Amino acid sequence: TVIHLLQPCLQLRKTMKVSFPSRCLALAALISLGDVADVFADDVDATEETASDPDPDDGISFKHFVAYKSTQTCTGDEHAKPFNNQIRGVNLGGWLVLEPWITPSLFYQFLEGNETSVAMDHYSFCEVLGPEEGNKQLKRHWDTWVTEEHIKELAESGAVNSLRLPVGDWMYKPYGPYIGCTDGANEYVENVLDWASEYGLSVLIDVHGLKGSQNGFDNSGQSMNMQWTSSINKYPRGLTTFQHWPIRNAGWMGEFNVTTLEYPEINRENIQHALDVLEEIVKMFAGHPAVLGLEPVNEPWEHTPIKEL
Repeated sequence: TVIHLLQPCLQLRKTMKVSFPSRCLALAALISLGDVADVFADDVDATEETASDPDPDDGISFKHFVAYKSTQTCTGDEHAKPFNNQIRGVNLGGWLVLEPWITPSLFYQFLEGNETSVAMDHYSFCEVLGPEEGNKQLKRHWDTWVTEEHIKELAESGAVNSLRLPVGDWMYKPYGPYIGCTDGANEYVENVLDWASEYGLSVLIDVHGLKGSQNGFDNSGQSMNMQWTSSINKYPRGLTTFQHWPIRNAGWMGEFNVTTLEYPEINRENIQHALDVLEEIVKMFAGHPAVLGLEPVNEPWEHTPIKEL
């Protein structure tokens, strides 16, 4: 159903080359298509639209709604009404879910490491440093990467009215090296929600990482199917090297068969873990005035079984 709802948005961009109504943008964000949402956001005019009724002659009718270019809104769909304000959002990346390309300074300490002491994602960061040192460094990072002053400046700029907040499932049901390492992370979720509410911003809570990794990338918390290649390097000798992208895998849905490009068996425990986390987040934050919605999973990879998803 969600994929069906997205088709009008995709067709609208392809044929009309117009800015997307925020309903379409909200749909993209809410079903976790982070890359698609970024593309949509690039097309959204950052200027404030005048609060006026849409011109009926300007509407483009689709099965579930009518899209208006002039006001960048949608009508005709009851559950679309909360999204009839243009969303101008920014992602709070690299904060509660580490990504080395966003916060390389946290990973410089591993540059001289070897295959047993190099961290390249949130999972291995906690694994290499251990719960005590890892939590110490993370809390220092959490205290400074996003502050109330940052949220205030974003709101006062007039350019932003919404925030996307990536979180990891380990913050709600910790496992493996996350146990102890990420203690206290939810206090910062509560803080940013309160700040957003105070300064008039909405927040989309984004489950950015799931157990087993939904896409194999570091942005899921754990880079999957990474292979060390140090021993086969001829020149220069002594380098710690690896390959990842060409052989990446995603283990959230189960063990992936690289020959058939299918999951022979679905990992129901991982899926239930994700559902439990979503339920916990809803219980904790559903009533908060700043919460716009919940993105259940960020960027599941292209081989994810749609039926199970």
